[in-house]
Amino acid sequence: MKKLNSRSARVSRKTALAALRKESERAVVDLIRRRLALPVEKRLNFLGVRLPGGGSCL
Repeated sequence: MKKLNSRSARVSRKTALAALRKESERAVVDLIRRRLALPVEKRLNFLGVRLPGGGSCL
């Protein structure tokens, strides 16, 4: 089994974290695009939710 020195392990970890951060940002952008593609009444359906004691989220 080949053992990596600490420097190459650190570089590998940094690249892995950078790739993970980039993928996470891409997922957020994709989620926003999918939500914006929905009609307004589906995007804002939480506004009509009734609260305990009366009223709504408006």
